Amino acid sequence: MERPAVSERQPIDRRAQVIRAFTLLGGVYFFLYFILPETAAESLGIKARHEAISNGFIVIGAMAVGLGLFNLVSAHGSRIAFARKGWAYSLALLVGLFSMLAVTAAQWRQSLGITAEARKAQIVGEFAQRIVQDAESHAAAPALAVRAAALRAYADGLLDQIGATLLVGPPAETPLGIELRAAAASLRGSLPRLEAVPGESLSPEGKGALTDVGRAGELLSAALGAFLRQESSSTMVQQLYTLLYEGLFNQLGSAMFALLGVYIAAAAFRAFRIRTVESALMMAAALIVMLGQISLGQLISDELPAMRQWLLEVPNSAAFRAIRLGASVAALMLAIRMWLSIESGSFSSRKR
Repeated sequence: MERPAVSERQPIDRRAQVIRAFTLLGGVYFFLYFILPETAAESLGIKARHEAISNGFIVIGAMAVGLGLFNLVSAHGSRIAFARKGWAYSLALLVGLFSMLAVTAAQWRQSLGITAEARKAQIVGEFAQRIVQDAESHAAAPALAVRAAALRAYADGLLDQIGATLLVGPPAETPLGIELRAAAASLRGSLPRLEAVPGESLSPEGKGALTDVGRAGELLSAALGAFLRQESSSTMVQQLYTLLYEGLFNQLGSAMFALLGVYIAAAAFRAFRIRTVESALMMAAALIVMLGQISLGQLISDELPAMRQWLLEVPNSAAFRAIRLGASVAALMLAIRMWLSIESGSFSSRKR
């Protein structure tokens, strides 16, 4: 007599349980933050921590982008390594990907340098405003004359650096170069007035001098940033970025949309075949809309533009509202299923 087979106990999938738990907790948190009044969210401490929690989700999203990039390189890299079918397209994709990443990173680093240089001039205006604010609020700070002297020394050094490195050669004769020279001259002309700043209390003359220096520093920062951006436009990095983005990426997008237009026209031709009453209504509405859009329609009838407008505002809007309502209900149901981990087939680490 054969003994009945003992069924093997399936091991507990801890990975899936952890993912389901975090998914449920994340859904509960955002659900409560959405429905709770603001006072309740403040009393529970949710509002104070919401920004940090949202930043955490942004970090997770960035990690997902990195994971997608890794999978893209892995899939197409293996196709190239083993010379599978379509490996040339994979090679073109990876070359374009890494070229765009390298050029974009170089341009980003260049823009950081421009921002840092403009920031040096912006500090002049902020420093002058801070001296006035501290003096008016009687905050603990070094003597006004000492801070004014430090501000003048910093501004003099910055202006000498700008004059020695930027305001030389042909770029200095461009409109932005002339504007930068005028802003630098305005700041240099306002610096001697800082000698009127007393050592103890701030006088009206000293406040006016600091205010003028602050405004001149802000103008210099704006002019310096515009001048540096103009100069960076002629660099190799910017030219490569323009070539890749505007010369290739945008043009490829235009070509793809042009191909989609052909498929849309073919689909419209099949949809507008008058075989039923519904297709006849669709064909009539399409003709009215198209004729009401062009000047030829006004020559046929003056009522066509008004009929077109009525079709777009009344029946068309009603249909779009119905579609959006149905899509919203479907999205809500899908969100609930994901929240309750019903759509969790990919969470499990076991092979099914």
